[in-house]
Amino acid sequence: MNKYLCIACVILAVACASLWGVNSNLRQEKERLTGNQEALMEEVQYYQDEAGRNAASVQRLELSKAELEAYNGELTQRIEDLNIKLKRVQAATTTATQTKVEIKTVIRDSIIYVDSSRIATLPAIKWQDPWVKVDGIIMPDSTVDLSIQSVDTLYQVVHRVPKKFWFIRYGTKAIRQEITSSNPHTKIVYSEYIELKGRKKK
Repeated sequence: MNKYLCIACVILAVACASLWGVNSNLRQEKERLTGNQEALMEEVQYYQDEAGRNAASVQRLELSKAELEAYNGELTQRIEDLNIKLKRVQAATTTATQTKVEIKTVIRDSIIYVDSSRIATLPAIKWQDPWVKVDGIIMPDSTVDLSIQSVDTLYQVVHRVPKKFWFIRYGTKAIRQEITSSNPHTKIVYSEYIELKGRKKK
């Protein structure tokens, strides 16, 4: 009798553990889908950080391999172009920026070496700051030969947003990405952060 009772207890324990695991997986999947719905409905949040730099905040999308292929074919193609298998991807970020510079400068004559025996004096445009450099020459036919160089560094921070109950913070409400630009002429116009479902960073 005791033998059968022990077997029944073991079977019951295994069944309870199995049900608990299924329930846990269902709860996690519900949280993932809810988070994705919030991320898709939310617009990118643009702001300035405490140093006055342009920044953007976006909530994470957590997608399966099949969902990513259906949702963003262009990103999937870019990953393939990099010779990276999609199943090995942990996360992918897409960020678009716009750089606009208003320039006021004096046009000065510049000596140009046409060849080893001839030189020419042409009006020249020169302007630069720590992020943008402009060099140009106004040709005799009024066309402008212009070179523009712009540098920027984008900083990406992925962080956990905890749940809140009164003054108590616990668990994870969402995962967010913050992007900030170092170039004051640059404006972040779009940002998206995608994590592949089931990929945990080690």
